[in-house]
Amino acid sequence: FDMDEEPSCADRNILSEVLLPVVQNSSTNNTRMWILCDNAQSWRKIRYKNSNDEVLDSLLDELRNHRDVKSKELTVNLRNTFEISTVLSITRKHYERMDNAGTLPATWPKQEEGHFLRGNKPVIYLLQTSDNATCIEILEQELEILRGSDSCLVNKDIAVIHSGVGADTHADTRDTVNIVLLLSWNTTDEKITEVGMADCVSAEWAAVIVIHRYWSSSRTVKLPDNREEEITDSYLIPELYRALSRARVYGTVIVYDYTPNICKYDDNLLEELRQRRDLCTIIER
Repeated sequence: FDMDEEPSCADRNILSEVLLPVVQNSSTNNTRMWILCDNAQSWRKIRYKNSNDEVLDSLLDELRNHRDVKSKELTVNLRNTFEISTVLSITRKHYERMDNAGTLPATWPKQEEGHFLRGNKPVIYLLQTSDNATCIEILEQELEILRGSDSCLVNKDIAVIHSGVGADTHADTRDTVNIVLLLSWNTTDEKITEVGMADCVSAEWAAVIVIHRYWSSSRTVKLPDNREEEITDSYLIPELYRALSRARVYGTVIVYDYTPNICKYDDNLLEELRQRRDLCTIIER
Protein backbone atom coordinates (compact mmCIF):
# COMPACT_ATOMS: atom_id res chain seq x y z
CA PHE A 1 0.00 0.00 0.00
CA ASP A 2 0.99 3.59 -0.57
CA MET A 3 1.80 5.36 2.68
CA ASP A 4 1.22 8.73 0.99
CA GLU A 5 -2.51 8.04 0.98
CA GLU A 6 -5.05 7.98 3.79
CA PRO A 7 -5.81 4.31 4.48
CA SER A 8 -9.53 4.78 5.10
CA CYS A 9 -10.80 4.07 1.59
CA ALA A 10 -8.38 1.60 0.03
CA ASP A 11 -5.45 0.47 2.12
CA ARG A 12 -7.39 -0.08 5.34
CA ASN A 13 -10.43 -1.54 3.56
CA ILE A 14 -8.50 -4.26 1.77
CA LEU A 15 -7.25 -5.42 5.15
CA SER A 16 -10.37 -4.97 7.28
CA GLU A 17 -13.04 -5.79 4.69
CA VAL A 18 -11.32 -8.34 2.44
CA LEU A 19 -8.38 -10.16 4.00
CA LEU A 20 -9.42 -10.34 7.65
CA PRO A 21 -12.97 -11.66 6.99
CA VAL A 22 -11.57 -14.43 4.78
CA VAL A 23 -9.12 -15.46 7.48
CA GLN A 24 -11.66 -15.15 10.30
CA ASN A 25 -14.13 -17.38 8.46
CA SER A 26 -11.57 -19.88 7.23
CA SER A 27 -13.14 -22.66 9.32
CA THR A 28 -16.35 -22.41 7.29
CA ASN A 29 -14.87 -22.34 3.80
CA ASN A 30 -12.05 -23.81 1.76
CA THR A 31 -10.49 -20.50 0.77
CA ARG A 32 -6.72 -20.23 0.84
CA MET A 33 -4.66 -17.24 -0.23
CA TRP A 34 -1.13 -15.97 -0.50
CA ILE A 35 -0.35 -12.41 0.60
CA LEU A 36 2.92 -11.24 -0.93
CA CYS A 37 4.62 -8.14 0.49
CA ASP A 38 7.84 -6.41 -0.43
CA ASN A 39 8.99 -4.34 2.54
CA ALA A 40 11.42 -2.34 0.42
CA GLN A 41 8.58 -0.73 -1.51
CA SER A 42 6.87 0.71 1.57
CA TRP A 43 9.51 3.40 1.66
CA ARG A 44 7.45 5.93 3.63
CA LYS A 45 6.72 3.25 6.19
CA ILE A 46 10.44 2.67 6.61
CA ARG A 47 11.69 6.25 6.46
CA TYR A 48 8.98 8.18 8.23
CA LYS A 49 6.34 7.60 10.90
CA ASN A 50 2.94 9.23 10.55
CA SER A 51 -0.55 9.13 12.02
CA ASN A 52 -1.69 6.36 9.68
CA ASP A 53 0.87 3.87 11.01
CA GLU A 54 -1.00 2.87 14.15
CA VAL A 55 -4.18 2.06 12.21
CA LEU A 56 -2.37 -0.02 9.62
CA ASP A 57 -0.09 -1.70 12.15
CA SER A 58 -3.03 -2.85 14.26
CA LEU A 59 -4.78 -4.35 11.24
CA LEU A 60 -1.62 -6.06 10.05
CA ASP A 61 -0.93 -7.42 13.54
CA GLU A 62 -4.44 -8.84 13.75
CA LEU A 63 -3.95 -10.54 10.40
CA ARG A 64 -0.45 -11.75 11.23
CA ASN A 65 -1.40 -13.14 14.63
CA HIS A 66 -4.44 -15.10 13.51
CA ARG A 67 -4.11 -18.83 14.19
CA ASP A 68 -4.75 -19.76 10.54
CA VAL A 69 -2.20 -17.36 9.09
CA LYS A 70 1.30 -18.62 8.37
CA SER A 71 4.06 -16.36 7.14
CA LYS A 72 7.24 -17.05 5.23
CA GLU A 73 10.02 -14.71 4.18
CA LEU A 74 11.38 -15.41 0.71
CA THR A 75 15.15 -15.02 0.61
CA VAL A 76 15.40 -14.56 -3.17
CA ASN A 77 13.43 -12.22 -5.42
CA LEU A 78 11.73 -14.54 -7.93
CA ARG A 79 9.49 -12.13 -9.85
CA ASN A 80 12.18 -10.59 -12.09
CA THR A 81 15.02 -12.04 -14.17
CA PHE A 82 18.53 -12.51 -12.74
CA GLU A 83 19.87 -9.14 -13.86
CA ILE A 84 16.93 -7.06 -12.59
CA SER A 85 16.61 -9.14 -9.44
CA THR A 86 20.29 -8.69 -8.57
CA VAL A 87 20.26 -4.94 -9.24
CA LEU A 88 17.19 -4.74 -6.98
CA SER A 89 19.07 -6.61 -4.26
CA ILE A 90 22.04 -4.24 -4.53
CA THR A 91 19.72 -1.23 -4.48
CA ARG A 92 17.88 -2.72 -1.52
CA LYS A 93 21.19 -3.04 0.38
CA HIS A 94 21.92 0.67 -0.09
CA TYR A 95 18.30 1.54 0.60
CA GLU A 96 18.54 -0.24 3.95
CA ARG A 97 21.55 1.89 4.89
CA MET A 98 19.71 5.17 4.36
CA ASP A 99 19.30 7.12 7.58
CA ASN A 100 17.08 10.02 6.63
CA ALA A 101 15.78 10.71 10.11
CA GLY A 102 19.12 10.83 11.91
CA THR A 103 18.30 7.56 13.65
CA LEU A 104 19.42 4.02 12.98
CA PRO A 105 18.46 2.63 9.53
CA ALA A 106 15.54 0.23 9.28
CA THR A 107 16.08 -3.52 9.58
CA TRP A 108 14.61 -5.48 6.69
CA PRO A 109 14.28 -9.21 6.07
CA LYS A 110 17.44 -10.54 4.46
CA GLN A 111 17.31 -11.03 0.69
CA GLU A 112 19.89 -12.85 -1.39
CA GLU A 113 20.91 -11.78 -4.86
CA GLY A 114 19.91 -13.40 -8.11
CA HIS A 115 17.41 -15.60 -9.93
CA PHE A 116 17.81 -18.62 -12.18
CA LEU A 117 16.31 -16.96 -15.31
CA ARG A 118 18.57 -14.67 -17.33
CA GLY A 119 17.43 -11.64 -19.31
CA ASN A 120 18.40 -8.17 -20.50
CA LYS A 121 20.64 -5.91 -18.45
CA PRO A 122 18.67 -2.91 -17.12
CA VAL A 123 19.80 0.49 -18.38
CA ILE A 124 19.94 3.62 -16.21
CA TYR A 125 20.28 7.02 -17.92
CA LEU A 126 21.57 9.87 -15.73
CA LEU A 127 20.76 13.14 -17.50
CA GLN A 128 22.09 16.39 -16.06
CA THR A 129 19.43 18.31 -17.96
CA SER A 130 15.71 18.94 -17.82
CA ASP A 131 15.46 19.18 -21.61
CA ASN A 132 12.35 17.32 -22.82
CA ALA A 133 13.94 16.65 -26.20
CA THR A 134 16.56 14.36 -24.66
CA CYS A 135 13.95 12.35 -22.75
CA ILE A 136 11.83 12.04 -25.90
CA GLU A 137 14.84 10.90 -27.93
CA ILE A 138 15.68 8.14 -25.42
CA LEU A 139 12.04 7.13 -25.00
CA GLU A 140 11.57 6.74 -28.76
CA GLN A 141 14.84 4.82 -29.01
CA GLU A 142 13.74 2.40 -26.29
CA LEU A 143 10.30 1.89 -27.85
CA GLU A 144 11.93 1.12 -31.19
CA ILE A 145 13.91 -1.65 -29.47
CA LEU A 146 10.84 -3.06 -27.72
CA ARG A 147 8.49 -2.88 -30.71
CA GLY A 148 10.97 -3.37 -33.55
CA SER A 149 10.56 -5.97 -36.27
CA ASP A 150 12.59 -8.57 -34.40
CA SER A 151 10.70 -8.11 -31.10
CA CYS A 152 8.08 -10.55 -29.83
CA LEU A 153 6.44 -7.93 -27.61
CA VAL A 154 3.13 -6.22 -28.29
CA ASN A 155 1.86 -2.95 -26.86
CA LYS A 156 0.12 -4.50 -23.85
CA ASP A 157 3.47 -5.97 -22.68
CA ILE A 158 4.99 -2.51 -22.23
CA ALA A 159 4.51 0.34 -19.77
CA VAL A 160 5.96 3.85 -19.60
CA ILE A 161 5.93 5.00 -15.98
CA HIS A 162 6.48 8.55 -14.76
CA SER A 163 7.83 9.45 -11.35
CA GLY A 164 8.76 12.66 -9.61
CA VAL A 165 7.88 15.15 -6.90
CA GLY A 166 4.93 17.50 -7.31
CA ALA A 167 1.80 17.54 -9.44
CA ASP A 168 3.36 19.80 -12.07
CA THR A 169 6.25 17.38 -12.62
CA HIS A 170 3.85 14.45 -13.06
CA ALA A 171 1.67 16.44 -15.45
CA ASP A 172 4.59 17.62 -17.59
CA THR A 173 6.12 14.14 -17.81
CA ARG A 174 2.76 12.53 -18.55
CA ASP A 175 2.15 15.01 -21.38
CA THR A 176 5.59 14.28 -22.85
CA VAL A 177 5.00 10.52 -22.70
CA ASN A 178 1.54 10.75 -24.25
CA ILE A 179 2.79 12.85 -27.15
CA VAL A 180 5.30 10.14 -28.07
CA LEU A 181 2.85 7.27 -27.59
CA LEU A 182 -0.02 8.86 -29.49
CA LEU A 183 2.09 9.97 -32.43
CA SER A 184 3.98 6.74 -32.99
CA TRP A 185 2.74 3.73 -31.05
CA ASN A 186 -0.80 3.87 -29.67
CA THR A 187 -2.44 3.60 -33.07
CA THR A 188 -4.26 0.33 -32.39
CA ASP A 189 -6.77 -0.85 -29.81
CA GLU A 190 -3.93 -2.24 -27.73
CA LYS A 191 -2.20 0.64 -25.99
CA ILE A 192 1.18 0.95 -24.35
CA THR A 193 0.34 1.73 -20.75
CA GLU A 194 1.16 5.18 -19.38
CA VAL A 195 0.93 5.27 -15.59
CA GLY A 196 2.30 6.89 -12.43
CA MET A 197 4.68 4.96 -10.22
CA ALA A 198 2.24 4.69 -7.31
CA ASP A 199 -0.52 3.31 -9.53
CA CYS A 200 1.11 0.03 -10.57
CA VAL A 201 2.58 -3.06 -8.98
CA SER A 202 5.68 -5.23 -9.16
CA ALA A 203 6.39 -7.29 -12.28
CA GLU A 204 3.19 -6.08 -13.94
CA TRP A 205 4.74 -5.84 -17.42
CA ALA A 206 7.41 -7.67 -19.38
CA ALA A 207 9.10 -4.37 -20.26
CA VAL A 208 9.09 -1.03 -18.48
CA ILE A 209 10.53 2.40 -19.26
CA VAL A 210 10.54 4.79 -16.30
CA ILE A 211 11.04 8.55 -16.50
CA HIS A 212 12.01 10.02 -13.13
CA ARG A 213 12.84 13.60 -12.22
CA TYR A 214 15.70 13.76 -9.72
CA TRP A 215 14.91 15.70 -6.57
CA SER A 216 16.79 16.31 -3.35
CA SER A 217 16.66 18.52 -0.29
CA SER A 218 18.88 19.11 2.73
CA ARG A 219 17.91 19.47 6.37
CA THR A 220 19.47 19.30 9.81
CA VAL A 221 18.64 16.42 12.13
CA LYS A 222 19.57 15.66 15.73
CA LEU A 223 21.43 12.37 16.15
CA PRO A 224 20.87 10.00 19.08
CA ASP A 225 23.99 11.44 20.80
CA ASN A 226 22.46 14.96 20.47
CA ARG A 227 24.87 16.04 17.75
CA GLU A 228 23.35 17.83 14.78
CA GLU A 229 24.07 16.76 11.23
CA GLU A 230 22.96 18.02 7.84
CA ILE A 231 21.63 15.24 5.65
CA THR A 232 20.45 15.25 2.06
CA ASP A 233 17.24 13.50 1.15
CA SER A 234 16.80 12.05 -2.32
CA TYR A 235 14.08 9.95 -3.88
CA LEU A 236 16.46 8.25 -6.30
CA ILE A 237 17.08 5.01 -4.38
CA PRO A 238 13.46 4.27 -3.39
CA GLU A 239 12.18 5.24 -6.82
CA LEU A 240 14.88 3.29 -8.65
CA TYR A 241 13.96 0.24 -6.60
CA ARG A 242 10.26 0.61 -7.35
CA ALA A 243 10.94 1.43 -11.01
CA LEU A 244 12.96 -1.68 -11.81
CA SER A 245 10.65 -3.91 -9.80
CA ARG A 246 7.80 -3.13 -12.23
CA ALA A 247 9.58 -5.01 -15.06
CA ARG A 248 9.83 -8.76 -15.34
CA VAL A 249 12.48 -8.88 -18.09
CA TYR A 250 13.39 -5.47 -19.56
CA GLY A 251 13.85 -2.29 -17.56
CA THR A 252 15.10 1.17 -18.50
CA VAL A 253 15.15 4.14 -16.12
CA ILE A 254 15.63 7.69 -17.40
CA VAL A 255 16.64 10.06 -14.58
CA TYR A 256 16.62 13.70 -15.64
CA ASP A 257 17.64 16.87 -13.75
CA TYR A 258 20.24 14.65 -12.11
CA THR A 259 22.86 16.34 -9.91
CA PRO A 260 25.85 14.19 -8.85
CA ASN A 261 27.79 14.36 -5.60
CA ILE A 262 25.09 15.84 -3.39
CA CYS A 263 23.67 12.70 -1.75
CA LYS A 264 26.12 10.15 -0.38
CA TYR A 265 23.58 7.32 -0.55
CA ASP A 266 22.98 7.89 -4.27
CA ASP A 267 26.70 8.22 -4.98
CA ASN A 268 27.53 4.97 -3.19
CA LEU A 269 24.82 2.99 -5.00
CA LEU A 270 25.68 4.34 -8.45
CA GLU A 271 29.39 3.69 -7.93
CA GLU A 272 28.70 0.05 -7.10
CA LEU A 273 26.40 -0.33 -10.10
CA ARG A 274 29.05 1.22 -12.37
CA GLN A 275 31.38 -1.58 -11.32
CA ARG A 276 28.79 -4.25 -12.17
CA ARG A 277 28.80 -4.05 -15.95
CA ASP A 278 27.73 -7.68 -16.03
CA LEU A 279 24.40 -6.66 -14.50
CA CYS A 280 23.44 -3.21 -15.75
CA THR A 281 24.47 -0.31 -17.96
CA ILE A 282 24.70 3.28 -16.72
CA ILE A 283 24.74 6.01 -19.36
CA GLU A 284 25.57 9.56 -18.24
CA ARG A 285 24.93 12.67 -20.28
